[in-house]
Amino acid sequence: MTDQKDIASKDELVVPVTRPSEPQIIEEPVEPEVMPDPVPVAELGDEAAVARERVTASPSPIDDPQRRQVLNGWTIAALVASVLALAVSVFVWYSIAVTGRLEVGHQLSRMESVAQESTSLRERLQQLESDLTTLGRQVSESQSALQREAEAQQSRLTAAVDELKATQVNDREAIEQRFARIRTSLDKLGYEIGTSVDDWVLEETHQLLLLAGQRLSLSGDVSLARRALEIADQKLSLIQATDVLTVRRQLAVEIASLDAVPKLDLNGIVLKLSAMADQVNTLPLKGDLDRPEWGRSTSETEEPTEPGSLQMFGRVLLDDLGKLVRIRKVDQTRSPKLDNAQRFLAYEKLRLQLVTAQLAVLRQRPDLYQDSLKQARAGLSDYFAADERVDGFAASLESLKARQLVVDLPDLSGSMALLRRVIEKRSQSE
Repeated sequence: MTDQKDIASKDELVVPVTRPSEPQIIEEPVEPEVMPDPVPVAELGDEAAVARERVTASPSPIDDPQRRQVLNGWTIAALVASVLALAVSVFVWYSIAVTGRLEVGHQLSRMESVAQESTSLRERLQQLESDLTTLGRQVSESQSALQREAEAQQSRLTAAVDELKATQVNDREAIEQRFARIRTSLDKLGYEIGTSVDDWVLEETHQLLLLAGQRLSLSGDVSLARRALEIADQKLSLIQATDVLTVRRQLAVEIASLDAVPKLDLNGIVLKLSAMADQVNTLPLKGDLDRPEWGRSTSETEEPTEPGSLQMFGRVLLDDLGKLVRIRKVDQTRSPKLDNAQRFLAYEKLRLQLVTAQLAVLRQRPDLYQDSLKQARAGLSDYFAADERVDGFAASLESLKARQLVVDLPDLSGSMALLRRVIEKRSQSE
């Protein structure tokens, strides 16, 4: 009975505790462990009494002392069994009671911690809700402020654009009026002067044609004359008139005739003459190549003799006498070697002829050019020796003499005459 009351009291302790304004935590009741019922001591005593009665009633030949000993043994065994059962019951009850109380304490502490955590979470949630509300209010206020500012900016921008458009319209009208006045003034000025745009173009073309004719006739500059004719043709292409087409046709013929003129490399000729003038000092003059051909001494061909002998003394004496007098055989008369003044005059004369030929090339004087090269060739034959360098120099002079300095230039006066007729006809019609 005591054990059952304890178990009942343990069941009553496991009651869910709820607090106001807190989440309820429902826990399942802890089922008590089923303990084996202890063997009642009283029942064991009754069984011993019944056994004793059975023993007393049943006839047995055993004596009373033996029967008493047996009964005592049974009694002691029953007592020992009762004590063991009681000890086991007490241990089981104690362990269940203590374990249940500890479990209840743990459950209570867990419930309190859970309740505290739920309270803190609820407070944090409320704080987050308040922060979110404040943030939403701030965002809405910022949006409204930005919208108001954007509307104000848009209104100001619209006003500025309208003002700019109005200013632009006024400026455009003023510029158009100014252009109209300028155009009127120009028309009036052109009417007073009596010259139109076409007349100015024709005058420019006339000057270009005059320049082309002068450059071609005075300096023979074919490229510059051709460029002037091309520019003149471009100027005339701006005028759409039949009389101008005649002038352009004549310009095309003259440009084609300039293209057919062979090109002269006058600069190359001048550079070639300058290089040859620098090489004049390297050419050998007559007499520079004549060297005495001394024969070898007889001592080189004879066998060596012993020094100090009479034969050696005579040989040395003959060698010394041979150096004093030399006899040579000359087949033809050779020019004597020039002195320094004559050498300078020979070199400078040849160089002067080459420089004169350069000036003749630059001034377009073919007669002077040919005469200068001819005199240079004659001076080369008179004063310079027959040598490979002199022969190469003479060959260069001959090649330069064959070069052409002057070509037949076309006549550019046809287009100029036609243009003058067009200008005179237009001036008479006005």
